[in-house]
Amino acid sequence: MKLLIDIGNTTSSFGLWDSSKLSMANNIDNKKFLITAKKYIKNNINEILFTSVISRSENKKINNHLKKLFKCKIKQIKSTPELLKIKNAYTQPSKLGDDRWATIVASYIYYKKPLIIIDCGTAVSIDMVNKKGRHMGGYILAGFDGYKKSFKNAYHLKDTKLKQSISLQKKTFPKQTSEGITKGYLVMVISTIESLYNQITKKEKMSPNILISGGYGEIISKNLSVKNKHERNLVLKSLGIISDLS
Repeated sequence: MKLLIDIGNTTSSFGLWDSSKLSMANNIDNKKFLITAKKYIKNNINEILFTSVISRSENKKINNHLKKLFKCKIKQIKSTPELLKIKNAYTQPSKLGDDRWATIVASYIYYKKPLIIIDCGTAVSIDMVNKKGRHMGGYILAGFDGYKKSFKNAYHLKDTKLKQSISLQKKTFPKQTSEGITKGYLVMVISTIESLYNQITKKEKMSPNILISGGYGEIISKNLSVKNKHERNLVLKSLGIISDLS
């Protein structure tokens, strides 16, 4: 049984991988990292795989803590020029987020189709993969919290929250400031995704699969006009798929 960990800027996800299936997946605040890790000691862990977007020094501390808790192999999946025959488009491959790289590699292996992979977290990353398994590049947009901060000097706008129930499907334009801000954000992200969908469909002569994850992923998924799949634990599943093949 393998322990999979995705370490983000503010939160981390844990999950177990056994017989090519993910179980016991949960998301926690980074302050509770070690407490959560200890809960998995009772499981028969023979390998740990993790991705991380935090600093090298913090990763080293976490690696040392995990070594003390678990007597098994620990492997960090890092962004590389190529992995399992999937090619990285970045001119400096190590600069691509490790979590993004893991989802790019595993998702193409799983679907073997052109892909648009969106992670709606602290920032919104959008990566494209062609039908030959080549990463085409990626965009990074502001996450909603960062977008909201652009209004911090505007009266009554800084405390606006993104409502999970808000929808662009209604044929009416916003008539309240808060609605204008939240719908404006959705229009920005969704228009980008749908434009890329049309570009890749034309270029690859087939429609790409759209995979969406992250804290704001569900609301983006619900408002897209094109078919897509919301994968709550996409990075963890990706680590599991990679572990089965490497």
